Amino acid sequence: MSISYKQFSIGKLLAVLKGAVILPIKTNSVGRLGRISGRLSVKNKGEFIVGENVSFHAKPFPSSISVNKQAKLWVGDNVFFNYGLDIGCTKSIRIGSNTIIGPMVNMMDTNFHPVDVEDGTHCKDIVISDNVWIGRGVLILPGVTIGHNAVIAAGSVVTRDIPANVLAGGTPAKVIREISIPNEWIRRYN
Repeated sequence: MSISYKQFSIGKLLAVLKGAVILPIKTNSVGRLGRISGRLSVKNKGEFIVGENVSFHAKPFPSSISVNKQAKLWVGDNVFFNYGLDIGCTKSIRIGSNTIIGPMVNMMDTNFHPVDVEDGTHCKDIVISDNVWIGRGVLILPGVTIGHNAVIAAGSVVTRDIPANVLAGGTPAKVIREISIPNEWIRRYN
């Protein structure tokens, strides 16, 4: 189902999309042509901005997004999220345009709990640049920047920055090889 609008509350959007179960929701803006299939749970106490043509495919497993007070989750245009997504945003997560997020991906910008009495809870921004492909079961940890056109292999744990135009993978993820991406080439998910 496609809906054409300039700015529309995500609550109203979800009310018209078949199979969506989300309560309560608030957002600063939602672009046109957003799609949700399956169950997507959103808990937003901060700022959640969704670009145009963003798809959440939340079946057969539901997806969950949590944005804490004073935190900002920004999703660019033409982004696809597959099922089992889990995003925990306590400070800032930015997902660039034309990005594909595979199934069972988890990203969190905080460690939530200290390891010991001397270690504090740390919140660090996550930046996923444009035209990135995140494979199945990837875990993206606080403070990571993933460069333009990068591909993160399935099952990887991203603990440090990944440069542009590379295939990276492993635990922890590291560059496997450079990849050839022509200028203006856009990764498609369909």
